[in-house]
Parts: sequence; C-alpha cells; structure tokens
Amino acid sequence: MERPYVICHILSSLDGKITGPFMGTEAVGALGGEYGKYRTKMNAGALLYGTATTKEFTGFRKPVLEETEEVPEGDFVANDKADQYFVSVDVDGEIGWESGTFCNKGRAPAHVIEVLTASTPAAYKACLRKTGVSYIIAGEEKLDCETAMKKLYELFHIEKLLICGGGMVNWSFLQAGVVDELSLFLAPVTDGGLGSASVFTQIPSLTEGKPVEFLLREAEQLGDGGLRLNYQPKNRKSCSQ
Repeated sequence: MERPYVICHILSSLDGKITGPFMGTEAVGALGGEYGKYRTKMNAGALLYGTATTKEFTGFRKPVLEETEEVPEGDFVANDKADQYFVSVDVDGEIGWESGTFCNKGRAPAHVIEVLTASTPAAYKACLRKTGVSYIIAGEEKLDCETAMKKLYELFHIEKLLICGGGMVNWSFLQAGVVDELSLFLAPVTDGGLGSASVFTQIPSLTEGKPVEFLLREAEQLGDGGLRLNYQPKNRKSCSQ
C-alpha cells in the first residue's frame, strides 16, 4: 500500500496521560522542549490531530454554515504543493476554520486538510471549499484510516506524517496497522487524575479493539528522569517508504 511513513509522536505522564494538571509541571516543561526539538528533527511533511485537539488549537471556534443543496462529490484539493500540512480528523464537521492556512507559534504555516466521511454534512464541505481548506473523504459513515493515509499520499504527496493526538485518533490509526513507529516521551510525573485523555483510547461507539504489541527499538534518558522511547508496532502494514 502506498501511504506516508507514520510516526505517533506523543508526550505523556508516567500513567499514560496526555492532558491534565501534570502538563504544567517543571518536569513536563523541561521535557517538552526536547519533545519539540525531536518533532522538528523528524522533518515530517504533515502533522495529524484529532477533533478535540484541533478545537483547542482553533479556540473552539464553530463553523459558519449556509444552506446548500449540493456539493461536488469526492475530495477537494485546494493546495497540493504546500511545504507543510496540518491534517485534522473531523468526521462530524465541527472545526471552524477561518482560512486554509494554520499558523501556530513556533511552527511554519501549514495548509489545512480535513479528513471527513461521505456522511459529513454537505454544508460543512461547502464551508471548507469557500474557506480554502482541502478535504478528503475516508469512509462512508466511519473513519477509514487506510483510505485516509492513501489519499494523503496520492493527492498531497505526503511521505512522512506525525500523529500527535489525541488518544482516540492515535488508537484508530494504530488499530488500522498504519502506524510505523511510536515515539513516546515519558515525563517523570503523574497527577492521578481521572477522565484525562490517555496515549491510546478506544472510541466509545466502536467495539473493543485487539491488543497491539510493540518492539522496543530505542531507549534514551533525557534530563532528570525523562525518557525517550521508540517502539515499532507488531501489527504495522508495509508502506511506500
């Protein structure tokens, strides 16, 4: 299968949390810098996030929808020559984009690609077209991770992609066998919080997935107790790389 080389790049607490009070600690502050440097070092053409994480980046802004009867079928490519892409999984059409370019402090501008399904409302697709946001259709009603990766490779020429959360999108692509590496930065801290997102989280509406085993490839201590761990999922399917 021709698809990008996919790395799940995550910073978590000792108990596997990726959000919560622990994120404001000195331990995470120190390790977060190394996490960012390593993200840059991997030189990926795209970063992929789930709906909840993207909402945080966009200030929970809602889309402005207009009544529409018809939208052309299939994918919409507004820019296939960008240096960087910001990919958002948003099957229900909840993100309110103001333009097709996402700018985040400390990072290069990135063209936005939304991952939708055929059942995503036509009014939302029309909104994305008007705003200049690209989108791909991956699945009829539920996300098809393999189709998403194939289209990102074929339509946008993305050869390496980082999945950076949240837990549900991490798990979805891992279960589909399209994650080639897990790059895990483990901070020496925990807050014992309940309800916080974890590195991998099953989507509640789906049946329980199969366990995925990993092979440890690298382990490196960072600073006063932080760890950088690199794993290869045993269920990974071959890609174009």
